[in-house]
Amino acid sequence: MKQKNKAEDRLEIESVRPLSPHNEALYEVGKEMLKSSIRTARDFCKFMITVCTGSIPTYLGLLKLVLPTKASLSQAELIISYAPPFLFLVSAVVFIFGYFPQSDYFSLDIIDEIKIAYEETVKKRRIFIILGTNFFSIGTFFAILNILIHIIKYRS
Repeated sequence: MKQKNKAEDRLEIESVRPLSPHNEALYEVGKEMLKSSIRTARDFCKFMITVCTGSIPTYLGLLKLVLPTKASLSQAELIISYAPPFLFLVSAVVFIFGYFPQSDYFSLDIIDEIKIAYEETVKKRRIFIILGTNFFSIGTFFAILNILIHIIKYRS
């Protein structure tokens, strides 16, 4: 049997020095970013729910403003006119799902469970934010386009 050398069992540290103020500040920033990322995403979803639902009456009011009183829209124009509020509503629903509180259960004694729950929550909220923002952006694009088309059509 081979005997172990005591020197092989030791870990040598070449230099130890305190964190520089810059590195310590960066560490604190990283810690705060990690802690606030879930709250920030949830707050964004809450904000966007209000924006999306408020966009529906705003768009319909603008549409009523640009359309003449006795305007008759074709079936295609009617469908195109109702697409933006529908997309705003879908966007609001997606943001509502993103706003739901975390429902995973994990043990505070097991770091890996906390990390997995954190990563899943961030990933899930990110997906809802991207989907909701895409629906809202498409709805906004069609709303602006539709308003401009009606302005050109009925004001010329």
